[in-house]
Amino acid sequence: MEELFMSKKIKDENGNVYVQKKPFYKRVWFWILAIIVVIGVGGAIGGGTDDNGGTKVSSSKTSSKKATPKYYKLGDTVKVGDVTYTLKSVETTQERNEFEDEKPANVIKVVYHVKNNSDDDLPVGADLDAYDADNNKMKTYPVDGVTMDAVAAGKEMDVTEGFGLKKLGKVELQFAPLVSIKKAAKFQIDVK
Repeated sequence: MEELFMSKKIKDENGNVYVQKKPFYKRVWFWILAIIVVIGVGGAIGGGTDDNGGTKVSSSKTSSKKATPKYYKLGDTVKVGDVTYTLKSVETTQERNEFEDEKPANVIKVVYHVKNNSDDDLPVGADLDAYDADNNKMKTYPVDGVTMDAVAAGKEMDVTEGFGLKKLGKVELQFAPLVSIKKAAKFQIDVK
């Protein structure tokens, strides 16, 4: 019985004793691990939800109310994590950067105020994303006064950012600190 659990011992012609180990697939730990993995994968694939999957399509002609997202407006002050943002202005500008390869039809200049309520320096200038009326992310555009800086803990500053867009209309601005897990504050502005 003792030989079932022990490794096999082999002697060579010089009298040296070697231990021949069992292959890994014949070991108990391998099978326990394999069972745990199979159960985990089966649970993940099985879903564990009680819904039927998909979205029910209604054949009736009743209008359904869609939840419209809440947007902040120009002048509102919003706190995201330890940072407070105030959108001060959004305006079109005729200024163009002669060294920029892209020549957008329109350029907007966004000015906002940042107050850093955290205990660490806060990088600014990369904390704003902009989307045009077609929900396409707008590229930043270098305009005079663009801010790429940092705000010390407990301090505040005005930040300027430029964006190029194809056509004027509703623009969505999303503010969130560069390294943040908080949801971004969404502003919507009609740029004319």
